[in-house]
Amino acid sequence: MKNKYIIYFFAILIIIVLVTLYMIEIPSPSAIITETYTLNLK
Repeated sequence: MKNKYIIYFFAILIIIVLVTLYMIEIPSPSAIITETYTLNLK
């Protein structure tokens, strides 16, 4: 019975962490970094 309570605890904890991260809306680094590459192919 203890294993079920541990699994439920971790599941609820993960859900709370995901919800808080979604509410904060951390900007992804890929949206900030925009680089232009010039390729000189021979």
